Amino acid sequence: MDHIQKIHQLLGRNFKRQFLGLIALSVFVSIVEAVGISAIMPFIEIATNFDAIQSNDYYQELFVFFSFKSEVNFAIAVGIVLFGFYLFRGGVNLLYSYLMSRFAQNFYADMAKKIFSIYLGMTYQTFSGKNSSYLTKAIITEASYLSGAMGSVLLMISEIFVILFLYALMLFVNWKVTLIFTLILAIKLLFLTKTISKKIKTAGATRAEAQAYFYEIINRVFGNFKHIKLQDSARQKDLRFDFIRQSINMRSQTSQEISSLLSQDSFWKLAASL
Repeated sequence: MDHIQKIHQLLGRNFKRQFLGLIALSVFVSIVEAVGISAIMPFIEIATNFDAIQSNDYYQELFVFFSFKSEVNFAIAVGIVLFGFYLFRGGVNLLYSYLMSRFAQNFYADMAKKIFSIYLGMTYQTFSGKNSSYLTKAIITEASYLSGAMGSVLLMISEIFVILFLYALMLFVNWKVTLIFTLILAIKLLFLTKTISKKIKTAGATRAEAQAYFYEIINRVFGNFKHIKLQDSARQKDLRFDFIRQSINMRSQTSQEISSLLSQDSFWKLAASL
C-alpha cells in the first residue's frame, strides 16, 4: 500500500487520467487476447471436420442464418473472419504498445524535471552536504527505472486480466481440471514469491550501489581532470581500469534483473497459454 500511495503522489492529474485510460485499454486488450486464444480452436474443428457444422447447434445457426450453400464456404468465411480479427488484434496491440511507451517516456521526463526542481530548491548548505553523483543518478537512472516500472505495471495488469478471462473460460469448460491447474499455479506463485522476488530485490539494491559508484567515478574524474592529467600514466591506467570494471559490474547486475523479470513474464505467458 505504501508503494501505491507514493506512486499516487508522484503522478500529476494529467498522468493519472492517462494511467487510468491505459488501464481501461489494457482490459480491452486482455479481452481481445483471450478471444484470440480461444477462437482458434473452433476454426480448427470446423476446418478438419465439416460434420461438426451440422452437429454443433451454434455452428448450425450461423450456417442457416447467413444462408451458406456448402460447408466449405462456411469454413472459408470463418477463416476470413478469423484472419481479419487477428489483424485487428495486431493493430490493437501495436496501439497499446505505442501509448504505453509514450506514457513511460513522458513520465520519465516529468519525474526528471520534478527531481531536478527539488534539487534546485535546496539551500546551498544542504546541497553541499550531498554527493552530486547520487543526485545525478536519481535524475538520470532512477527516474528512468521508475518509468519502466510503470510500464511493467500496465503490462502486468493486462496479463492478469488475460489469465482471469481464460480462467473463467476453463471453469466453464472443465472445473475439475481448472482446480488442478489452480493448485499448480499457486505452488509456482509461492515459489516465485519466496525465491525470485527476494533475488530481484537484492539485485536491485546491488545495482543501485554499483551505479551510484559508477556516477561517482565519472564526477570524480571530470572534477579533478587537471590533477589527473598531471599525475603519472600508471594512475591514469588505474582510474581507467576502475571505470571499466565498475561498468562491467553494473551491466552484469542489470542483466540479472532483466533475466529474473523475463522468467516471471514467461511464466505468466505460459499460464495464459494453458
